[in-house]
Amino acid sequence: MDAKYRFTLQWGAESVEKIQVGNLLKRLGNRKSEFIVMAITEYINTHPDIQSAGQKLKIVVKSGMDREQIESIVKKMIDERLASVTPVRREICPPKNIEPVSDDDIYEMIGNLDMFSP
Repeated sequence: MDAKYRFTLQWGAESVEKIQVGNLLKRLGNRKSEFIVMAITEYINTHPDIQSAGQKLKIVVKSGMDREQIESIVKKMIDERLASVTPVRREICPPKNIEPVSDDDIYEMIGNLDMFSP
């Protein structure tokens, strides 16, 4: 009997974690088998219930960041952007050379509004 374990691993590059692991394993070349054994042994040691006979293994894939972390990053980006924006200050100056409006002028304007009615 052959005393070797042979496996083929393959996954897509649809997450940061998968890309990081793929790049690391590529760099390891022929030493990746020892690294995988070490990593899985560490996982087994921190999750001893995984070795229970007959127990179905449940793999839960978590995103690299949770909602709180993403919100924190977005808030930081918004704060940085707002801090870099210089508010425009506009002073309102009254127009020059305008005579004050009298009560008679106002009544005349109101009377002329009828011409805009259908």
